[in-house]
Amino acid sequence: MRIQFLGAQEGVTGSCYYIQTENQSFLVDCGQFQGNPKEQKKNEEPFPFDPKELDFVVLTHAHIDHTGRLPKLVKEGFSGRVFMTRGTASLSDILLRDSAKIHEIDAENENEKREKAGLDPIEPFYTISDAIDTLQYFNPLPYDLEYNISSHVMVRFINAGHLLGSAHVYLTIDGETLLFSGDVGSDYSQILEAPKPAPNADYVFIETTYGNRNHKDMETRFEKLYDIIKETTDQKGTVIIPAFSVGRTQDIIYGLKQLETSASFKKIPFYVDSPMAINATKVFQKDTEGMKKELVAKLESKQHPFEMPNLQFIDDATVSYQLDYSKEAKVLISASGMCDAGRILHHLKTYLEKQKTTVIFVGYQSEESLGRKIQSGAKTVTIYDTEVMNNAQVFSLHGFSGHADQSELLKWLSHVKEPKKVFLVHGEKDSLETFDAKIKEIYGFNTYIPKLYESIEL
Repeated sequence: MRIQFLGAQEGVTGSCYYIQTENQSFLVDCGQFQGNPKEQKKNEEPFPFDPKELDFVVLTHAHIDHTGRLPKLVKEGFSGRVFMTRGTASLSDILLRDSAKIHEIDAENENEKREKAGLDPIEPFYTISDAIDTLQYFNPLPYDLEYNISSHVMVRFINAGHLLGSAHVYLTIDGETLLFSGDVGSDYSQILEAPKPAPNADYVFIETTYGNRNHKDMETRFEKLYDIIKETTDQKGTVIIPAFSVGRTQDIIYGLKQLETSASFKKIPFYVDSPMAINATKVFQKDTEGMKKELVAKLESKQHPFEMPNLQFIDDATVSYQLDYSKEAKVLISASGMCDAGRILHHLKTYLEKQKTTVIFVGYQSEESLGRKIQSGAKTVTIYDTEVMNNAQVFSLHGFSGHADQSELLKWLSHVKEPKKVFLVHGEKDSLETFDAKIKEIYGFNTYIPKLYESIEL
C-alpha cells in the first residue's frame, strides 16, 4: 500500500491523501489550498493521477480546505462514490456552491483586467454547475457504522467534535488499519460533543494546527468577548468579528445568547452578514447528530438557540454595504474567517482606519492571510487593491478555535497503543516540530513529518 501526501504538509490547507493498494486507489479528503496567492496557485496543478481511475473518496468534514477540489475532480472525470457523514453532506452542499460562486466572481474580475490588457479570458477554477454535479456522488453514512466499501476496504466515521458532521476516518485495508484524525475538535465546544478517543491503529495521521500551544481562558472566553464588545460599543464604535460562516458563527451566536440577560447587552445591535451562515444555521437546526444533548433538546422544544432579539441575519448585499455607512454602535460578524474573501473585506476597508473600531479574531489565521497581517499589527494592508490604514484595536481570542490544542491532541493520541508510525500533518513548521518532539518525549512513538507530494510505502 502506498500513500501520497497531496496537501496540508507544512501548512494548514489543501488536505488530500492519495492511497493506492493492489486492488484499489482512492482519496481521503480533496481540499482546496487557501490563503496567499502562492498557496492558491497549487490548486491549478494537475492531480498526479487520473481522476477517472479513482474508485472512491472519503471525507473527514465539510470545510473547503478538505473538500474544495472535489468539483475539479468530478470535472476531470471522477464518477465514484464520495463517503462522508450526514452532517458533512449537508454542509458540503452549501460550502461547495459558495466556493464555486467565489471562483466565478474571481474569474469575472480577472477577465475584466485581461480584456483591458488584450489577454485571453480564463475559466473559473470550477463553476456552480460543477459543484452541483459533484453532489450526485455523495454517499452519507452515520457515525460508528462499519461499512464495507469493497471486499478490501472498511470505513468507520468517528465523531471528531470539530464541525457538525466532522469525523475521524478509520479505515481497515486488507487487514491494516489507518486512522485519519481530520481536524480534532476541542473539549470546550458549546455545540458539539467532545471528540471520541482515537481507536488503536497501525498508522495514524494527526493534525497539528495548535501542536505548539494550548488555548487560554477557555472557561471565560465569552465573558472576555462581551467585555470587549461592551467597551467598544459604549464608545459608539464598531466591532468586527471575522468568523467562518459554518461552525464558528453558530458557536459565537449560541454563546452570546447565554449573555442576553443583561439589559445593556440587549441594546447592542448584532449583524451576521453572510448568506452562507444563514443556510448553515438551518442545517444546524435539523442535522443534530454529534451535537450535545442539551442543545438537541432546545432545538426539539423550539427554543431557537441561534436567535436573539437584537440579532439580524443579512442576506441582501445592498443591506450589507449599507452597514458601512451606519454610524450606530454595532457588532458585525462576517466571513471569511481569515479575511481573504467575502463580505468581511468591504467592512474592513471601511472601518479598519477608524480608531473606534475593534477587530476580534476568534479563529486561526494562516501565514500571509490578510487576517494574519491585521492580527500581527500591520500598519497598512491592501484590500481591493487599495492601501488601508490599520488604526483598529485588535484582539485574538484563541479559546474559540474549533481545533484541539496541544494538550487535547496529546490526550486524543494517548488512546493509540504502539502504532507502527504516526504522521504529523496540517500544521505550520513550528507546530509540526514542537508536537513531534512532544510525542516522542511522552509516548516514544515512531513519528514522521511528510513533505508535500511525498509518496511513502506503508
